[in-house]
Amino acid sequence: MKYFLFISSFVLLISCNNNNNTSSIKVVGQMQDVMWNGELAGKISTDSINHPTSYGLGPIEYLKGEVLLFEGRTFVSKVVDSSTHEVTQMKSTKAPFFVYASKSELMELVMPDHRLSLKSTEQFIDSLFIAYDDPLLVRIDGVFEDLSIHSVNLPEGSLVSSPREAHEGLINYKYENVSGSIIGFFSRNHKAVFTHHDSYFHAHFISDDRTIMGHVDSVVFDSKKATLKVSK
Repeated sequence: MKYFLFISSFVLLISCNNNNNTSSIKVVGQMQDVMWNGELAGKISTDSINHPTSYGLGPIEYLKGEVLLFEGRTFVSKVVDSSTHEVTQMKSTKAPFFVYASKSELMELVMPDHRLSLKSTEQFIDSLFIAYDDPLLVRIDGVFEDLSIHSVNLPEGSLVSSPREAHEGLINYKYENVSGSIIGFFSRNHKAVFTHHDSYFHAHFISDDRTIMGHVDSVVFDSKKATLKVSK
């Protein structure tokens, strides 16, 4: 039955993709301008897109942490020390590049019945939306067995002209069996704009208790303990 639902979902999605290759997802600024040209000042304020069905992500201006717009609410993550970071809900913050979707209509997909990683999730979405070239919003809710995230933490007054310099002060954090949500944006055509050069997917995680949030570096989860939704 699950196999039938998976095939049915695939056929429905491909049909929709062929008929309507449009996306409501918007991008402000570019990752490459931050990493290579040192454009660190904010180019968007999140209070301008705080609709209850809005989602978005990027770094805090001057690379002082991570930003997640989740259900229209702004959350920021900042480094405290090598083992601790602080997550705060704010009215607004600014980002030097930001990808977002307003008034999103999320549709649940039937996932393959096994454990997934960040890469295999990216490949699964890529296979379903093979005929669709615009960005996609992805939301995964569930329990994540192994999770690695980071927050940028650029020292005050630093100048940036390379990814290595942009990542100075970055801290990684690892967790096991944590419940929460991954919000990500998938695109084959936005490398160095809002995804890294080796990926089609840029994602942030936030825990259900709102104490953990950051850029997702790696993840492993059981598809039976999670739901995956996608919106154009």
